[in-house]
Amino acid sequence: MTERIEDQGGAFAAALRAAISERGITLARLRSQLIDDGNPVSMATLSYWRSGDRQPEGAQSLSVVDGIEDRLGLDRGHLGALLRAPTRLGPVAPPRLPFDEEREQRETEETLRELRAAPQDALRDLSTQVTVLVGAAGSVEKVIMRCLVQSTKGTISEVPLIDVAPVETDVMSVISEVVGGRVDREYLHPGRLLSGVVIALDEPIETGATTLFEFTETFPAGYPPRQSAWHATSRPARESLVWVRFHPEALPSWCEEYIETDDEYSSSMRSVHSGSVHLVRHGFGPGVLGIRWGYDE
Repeated sequence: MTERIEDQGGAFAAALRAAISERGITLARLRSQLIDDGNPVSMATLSYWRSGDRQPEGAQSLSVVDGIEDRLGLDRGHLGALLRAPTRLGPVAPPRLPFDEEREQRETEETLRELRAAPQDALRDLSTQVTVLVGAAGSVEKVIMRCLVQSTKGTISEVPLIDVAPVETDVMSVISEVVGGRVDREYLHPGRLLSGVVIALDEPIETGATTLFEFTETFPAGYPPRQSAWHATSRPARESLVWVRFHPEALPSWCEEYIETDDEYSSSMRSVHSGSVHLVRHGFGPGVLGIRWGYDE
């Protein structure tokens, strides 16, 4: 049995009812649009939210709220800011390394140990946006990553990051222009395929709090050319977005997106006539979202 949500939860329901009424849209039509956007939700859930009998909680539900704001022409946060902070944040699945290859799994674990990385079992991934800039030579020149994370228990003061090179190399990618933190430690695995860094947050976060950080990754001379972009997550994330932008003189001959999880591998060809391609998923993980491309001779 669910108790009726009062206070801020009631404000959320009232604002949702008002927005739906002002737009003259039916709940069924709104649900259909959300599904088209990749935000599946049941009619019963939307009805509960509108009435105030329940409020959205969890990564997938909060992603649906973002989608509702977009579809109803509301500013981001218009509805989300009215949600009552839950007294129970809910369990976070234990992080699981998302790589299939035994070597990558093993060397990731070894890299994290060498970095003395703090356990991430209390970290919730809310949103990761990866913007990839491809140069005139057809390879990745720069990656800009923006991450929104939340602590579900205790204090989180740092976040580890792992890079897997296309082939073995003695050259590490470079993390710079960090906003919201700083690079505290880095390590190149002796296998020369993986490397890692630890970003120390400017302000540690306590239970329920969130922080946003951003950084730029570049690739020095000697780093093997990369014609792919991917984001790996070790647990379900509210939003994962990979956006690849090609140099106008280096549009690829072919491009495909791919998704890897324990239960699925899928890929599909993508058009790049517009000069860019993106891949987005809500509530995705553990797994890998990726885009790769190439050039015919």
